[in-house]
Amino acid sequence: MRLSGRNSLEDMTEQELEKERWIDDDYAVVSQYYTAKRMYPDIPFYLQDENGETFVFGLDLIYQYLGNINHYPDW
Repeated sequence: MRLSGRNSLEDMTEQELEKERWIDDDYAVVSQYYTAKRMYPDIPFYLQDENGETFVFGLDLIYQYLGNINHYPDW
């Protein structure tokens, strides 16, 4: 079933695809965090950015990130 609007890979620009990849990667990190916390609730979780800086990863960082993203463009 094909919906109206821009929803196929052929219709997306390279920048739009890259933005989608970033969002998918971010969701994967959050998913791994929740999985790890369920299995090992007392173990700290760290995240290293592309500059090599390390951050304690937790709910406060997740909420800060969610407050700053613009999820999907209005297609």
